[in-house]
Amino acid sequence: MLSKTLYNVINYRVSVDVAFKRACKGVCRLSLSERERLYKISRDFISSYLRVRCFLGSGRSYSSYARAWLDDVVCEQGLPVWCRYGVSAWLYERLHGLMGDEVHELLRALERRVLWVRINTLKASEERVLRSLESEGVKYIIDRDYPYLIQVIETSKPVRLLKPVKNFELIPQDKASIAVVEALRPEPGEEVLDMAFAPGMKTSLIMMHTDNRAKVVAVDISYRRSLTGRQLMSKLGVDLSRVQVISSDARDLQLRCRFSKVLLDAPCSNSGAISKDPGLKITLTPSKITYYARIQRGLVRKALSLGETVVYSTCSLMPEEGEEVIDLVADSVRPYRVLEWAGTGYPSYKTSGDVMRLYPHRHLTEGFFISLMKTT
Repeated sequence: MLSKTLYNVINYRVSVDVAFKRACKGVCRLSLSERERLYKISRDFISSYLRVRCFLGSGRSYSSYARAWLDDVVCEQGLPVWCRYGVSAWLYERLHGLMGDEVHELLRALERRVLWVRINTLKASEERVLRSLESEGVKYIIDRDYPYLIQVIETSKPVRLLKPVKNFELIPQDKASIAVVEALRPEPGEEVLDMAFAPGMKTSLIMMHTDNRAKVVAVDISYRRSLTGRQLMSKLGVDLSRVQVISSDARDLQLRCRFSKVLLDAPCSNSGAISKDPGLKITLTPSKITYYARIQRGLVRKALSLGETVVYSTCSLMPEEGEEVIDLVADSVRPYRVLEWAGTGYPSYKTSGDVMRLYPHRHLTEGFFISLMKTT
């Protein structure tokens, strides 16, 4: 199972989730507990893959004890520092150039996943959901910035099997993803364009914040994902009569109206989501970042032509997908920092003080870039 999952990640460049599902095909039926255990082992193994490969390349033999003491051995025996974190040399050097020695805190944080869930008030009250969690023995912390957001500290079963999650009253969603919609600040009656909406989590949060009274045009390039997103939003209690779903490349949209607000959570390298998908340690490359940066520049220009207020975000640690995109349009927009708890952009960019970055080690979130812009 481990080798099949790793093979799928390396050869098909898919996420660990997809790779594991493919590896399970044709295997004798597994119980839920066995599947969960194998999935965790597979994630841990892939997370350490580059570390193991580096260690083997040193001429030493790897044993089941290696991971436990490798962090100490790396420094003592002269292996490259990036091996300690199981990332590629170029990624370590790139991040170190941006963050200095703080990169060690970041990379350690990317080894741990923080579980966030939001209460879906379209389906249930906050009090009801909290009582349900307590009845299932879940230990949690209510977020100080957003009271409907919960950090799961301890649970005896996978989050997806909790009763309120199965009833769509509680939604697994990272705090960074929540912050994108909080930066947009949608209001009832506003017409909002979501330019890359699938699977619909941010659109559903827009509708939750406006008590189903916003009007949203939700666009996604994938027809299949658009259908899936529409079905999910229905289960989440979204009034679909107020959401128009369009399957299209958002760069090609021909719309006569301008929107009050535009949300562009752009497709990206996902370098900020390594804690969720350790396969990114293997599949992330400079060419992938360049590819997405080109798409993002086109999408931002289109977004600014369609709305007065635009929130642009990416789940990326790379300035090519953040600060550099905003710097290109800085002469025609005014960026604003609206999340006081968030960090600023990387230094040396024109707009670094007016954009927002979220980091796993500082904010317990995925790595995200967020910019709110208003056309001048």
